[in-house]
Amino acid sequence: MAKEVDRGVIIVESARISAIVEEALEKLSFLASITPDVMAHRDELSQIVGDEITRIIQEQRALERKYEGLIAQRAALKALSNKTKYKENQEQIKEVARALRDSTKDLCRNLKGNPNIAENLSKIQSERSNLQNLLAKSLRELRENTFNTLTTTVQEEKARTDMIQEVIQKEKEVSTAVRKLQNDLANERQQHETEVKERNEIISKLKEELQDVRTNSSVKTKYLQKEARSRGQSLNRVYSQQTSELEQQIWTLRKELEIEERANRESEEFLRRKQGQLQGEIQTWMSRYDTEVEDQEKVLEALKAARAEDLVKLHDYTERYEKEMAEKAKREEEARILAEMNHLRRAEEERNNSAATRIQCAWRGHLARTALAGSKGKKGKKGKKGKKDKKKAEEEEEEEEKMEEEAPAAEAEEEEEETAEPEPTFKIHKKAAPVELEDQTMTCRDCSGEFIFTVGQQVSE
Repeated sequence: MAKEVDRGVIIVESARISAIVEEALEKLSFLASITPDVMAHRDELSQIVGDEITRIIQEQRALERKYEGLIAQRAALKALSNKTKYKENQEQIKEVARALRDSTKDLCRNLKGNPNIAENLSKIQSERSNLQNLLAKSLRELRENTFNTLTTTVQEEKARTDMIQEVIQKEKEVSTAVRKLQNDLANERQQHETEVKERNEIISKLKEELQDVRTNSSVKTKYLQKEARSRGQSLNRVYSQQTSELEQQIWTLRKELEIEERANRESEEFLRRKQGQLQGEIQTWMSRYDTEVEDQEKVLEALKAARAEDLVKLHDYTERYEKEMAEKAKREEEARILAEMNHLRRAEEERNNSAATRIQCAWRGHLARTALAGSKGKKGKKGKKGKKDKKKAEEEEEEEEKMEEEAPAAEAEEEEEETAEPEPTFKIHKKAAPVELEDQTMTCRDCSGEFIFTVGQQVSE
């Protein structure tokens, strides 16, 4: 029973809601019928927006065209050496850019104050049609006691709204980034203009330097051309002179070559004749060689026999020489011992003589001093006698000194005579062993041919 009551209540509410929805649909249909067509009345709506926005847009377009013309003119003025027009162009570009910024701000301000009516009306019509479709579909479901479409539509609309909010947030972030990038771009443009200005100044300076360099290079080029021309002429004269000298040398060398060829031919003929003569002499010498070889072999046998006899004699003489050398060594030893004994004896005699000489000198000095002392008391008659005695004493002293000086020299002579070796009574003559002869291969100085110089020919020579 309760279920039937609830079902009846739901049916009643559905009927009421359906009636309300039908009334809303009728009103929406009426609004759609009285709303004008947006696409057909676009120009009229633009006229409604106002002439102010149109005027601002036209001014902005004119400024844009002027800005483009100034930019193109600046590119042409960069290549000119006179920078006055270029600077004026730069000032005009700055003024037009400032006017464009102001015009853009005014346009944005007017567009915000006067939104796009045509688009708004179009949006209202689309939303109205969507709402009519939704209400019609919901009305059909309400008649069947359901409203699923209404629920799902609300959820979809909420999701779409959230998505739109997210898009709007992203658009704000993008707008912020765009503004930041625009500021960076403006800074970069300003920096670029500054750099361009500095580089243009550098370019103008370099152009002036280039003009100076071109002027100097043209002057130097002319000077170098003249110098090269004169140098080439002088070199041509030198080369022509050298050519004549070389031609003269060639002529001289050709003459010398002819003389040398003639001399060479004559020498060749002479050598050929000489070769024929030498060939005949070779035959003669070969026959002579055979005969002389036999003779020289006989001589060689005789020489070998004589050599054997000489070797026997050499052996005898060698033994005799060794004996005599032993006897000589013995005599030398005896003479050395005798010389040592004589040396000792003379040394003893020298010591004795030296002692006796000193004693005699001392005694004579004593006598001289005594005589001198006695003569001092007798200055009268005995004056002359004292002088004579003194003179005599001095002479005796000089004689003694001479004897002392001559004594060592005499002793040295005696020692040399005693130590001198006795000369040998005879001399031994050594006879060298005879050299064995052999055949020798020799080269002729005239024909450069080799031949054998035999032992027989060597002996005959």
